[in-house]
Amino acid sequence: MKPLKDTVSEYWEREGLPTLIEFGKIPNVSPAFDKEWKKNGHMDRAVEFLADWVKRKNIADTVIIQQAHDRTPLLYIEIKGTRDETILIYGHFDKQPELSGWREGLGPWNPVREGDYLYGRGLADDGYAVFAAIGAIEIAKKSGAELPRIVLLIEGSEESASGDLPVYLELLKDEIGNPNVIITLDAEGGDVNHLWLTNSLRGIVNGVLTIKTLDTPMHSGAATGIVPSAFRIARILLNRIEDSETGLISHPEINPPIPKEVRERFVAIANAVGDTFLDMYNLPSYLKTVAPGLTQSIERNLFHAGLEVTGFDGLPPVERAGNVTAATLKLKLSLRIPPTVDCQVVAQTLKELLETNPPYGARVTYEALEMDNGWLAKPLSPNTEKAVIEAAQVVYQDTPIKTGVGAGIPFIGMMARTYPNADQLVTGILSPSSNAHGPNENLHIPTVKNITEWVAHFLINR
Repeated sequence: MKPLKDTVSEYWEREGLPTLIEFGKIPNVSPAFDKEWKKNGHMDRAVEFLADWVKRKNIADTVIIQQAHDRTPLLYIEIKGTRDETILIYGHFDKQPELSGWREGLGPWNPVREGDYLYGRGLADDGYAVFAAIGAIEIAKKSGAELPRIVLLIEGSEESASGDLPVYLELLKDEIGNPNVIITLDAEGGDVNHLWLTNSLRGIVNGVLTIKTLDTPMHSGAATGIVPSAFRIARILLNRIEDSETGLISHPEINPPIPKEVRERFVAIANAVGDTFLDMYNLPSYLKTVAPGLTQSIERNLFHAGLEVTGFDGLPPVERAGNVTAATLKLKLSLRIPPTVDCQVVAQTLKELLETNPPYGARVTYEALEMDNGWLAKPLSPNTEKAVIEAAQVVYQDTPIKTGVGAGIPFIGMMARTYPNADQLVTGILSPSSNAHGPNENLHIPTVKNITEWVAHFLINR
């Protein structure tokens, strides 16, 4: 297997990295952050750059830029195979905005290599994907192995919640067919030494809690002891959802027990990465984690329900605050929910918990604004499981680690709903040090070589 590893490394050094660096110079910020994206033309320039490069490789039978009305473009690539199955590979080419805080010598649109790291916006998330996929396919074809039919979907709206992807999945349903396996090259792991497979995502329910006590605010000296504090009512209501001492949510319809096989997965993560799992949070020395142990922290972050107040109206800023009792408070509640519960059921449960028998008879309303279910991967078919493990053992000398993500990733749920019978392999090159979305975003070059080699082995052995 050593020659294949060398071939992958040579591909990246000779062609992959230089071309990725040129792609990184294009400021094709996702539509959520650039309302003038169409007028600015950077998105078209980026997708045309990728399409032209793929065409020059002469390994794809079809390379088409799909453009539906005012939607972001999508790059559709097809490579015919000799095996009677289809593997779909997903990536995206849109990028997060620049942000400030890049260290001296670095910038979002000026990729810089320093040793094993390549710095720049959108390189690790997710510009590398098309280069890794095409490189792996090219190398696998040269091995002489019989390969499946391979379809690549490289979309342009992932950083804007993949709002355009459903349009293209419907538009291209006949061309895509029914994939046997979906490989997603846009995920993160706990370190750079293992193959990480994302097997679960938490869902979310966002809503607004409104508490009204008085028609108008009044002097706090006159009101205290007579008028119930809207702030204290908020504390009472939140305690119906969350234990304020532990942060635990005990309601079974919101936070059911973790399945045994998932709990075992989290123990394996803790054993593999240790306390480095917490490094990405940059916790100050004085601050303790919510849960008392590492495994419990992983469970709470990747699977359990968790509540956060993300917005607050009704009280003035501290520097302008007088002796006034507020009449109405509004709280934006963001509730992450386990992948095993239904967001509609959770939203209704929250409404009942918060509005029923309000303290002191206050006027209390809860309105769910946006919600989405989580995702829990179905077991892989035996052939896929075997090929995944064998490829990981060759590349990483270890078995894969199955993990979860505490946030939602909309396109994964879209894929799962559109292709319910496909095996989902969600992986990528992001690690705690990649700083995706932030300043100094970087791509770890040995990791991108490893994931490319793993894809090549998987295509050969599946």
